[in-house]
Amino acid sequence: MDGTLLNSQSVVSTKHIEAVRNAQDAGVIVVIATGRYYMQAERIMKTLDFDGILVSNDGAATIKNKTKEIIHEHSFSVEDISPLITYCRQHEIHFSLTTAFNHYVEFMSPYQIDKCKQYEIQYSTHNDVLELKEPVMKLTIDDEKRINGWQDIVLPSHIKLRANAEFFKEYVHHQTSKTNGLRKVLESYGIDPSEIIAIGDFYNDLDMIEYAGLGVAMGNAPDDVKEKANDVTLSNDEDGVYYALEKHLRW
Repeated sequence: MDGTLLNSQSVVSTKHIEAVRNAQDAGVIVVIATGRYYMQAERIMKTLDFDGILVSNDGAATIKNKTKEIIHEHSFSVEDISPLITYCRQHEIHFSLTTAFNHYVEFMSPYQIDKCKQYEIQYSTHNDVLELKEPVMKLTIDDEKRINGWQDIVLPSHIKLRANAEFFKEYVHHQTSKTNGLRKVLESYGIDPSEIIAIGDFYNDLDMIEYAGLGVAMGNAPDDVKEKANDVTLSNDEDGVYYALEKHLRW
């Protein structure tokens, strides 16, 4: 979405709305693969009248938008991360748990409230997240007070770091990626990777661009992403997705 379907003002252009609708009307299965959570993508999917599949949170949850059916998820249990949660509680370090459709917190600072507004994250306050039964897609720790200590806690091997700054880390299932989410979509529909077009603008799109039969880099992508793509389209401010699909789908 960001840097691809959305322009620099985080708006979907008329041409990009037209591109998605033309593809859907032509019978193409349209998949949006994004680092955003479901609730962050919901506004954009409504604008598009999106009838396809969302690979959300960089591949952690793959969802049919209209029915909210979860096709596949790369997740872990809350018990897997309980030592981190316990430590953060004891030291009042902010943490949040993201599931397929929700974003849970136990407490919020003014900084965290502003951050959620900025990134369109709708959060739910939970008295005790260790009681959650939903599979967890991501644990985020934002140590704004610089308290430290939690970074040394060892987690199970099936959990990896997605973001890894000193005081800000995101933990996800080790198989989480846009490509793995897309792979599950193809398996469910019996489609070969050679039959798909993947369009992206950044490094977290690179494995998806290389995986697809036709990988297209946006004009605003870094040069080393463009070098790995089969084709390069215009930028996100120049309706690059529209022109890429017009060129290769020839509707």
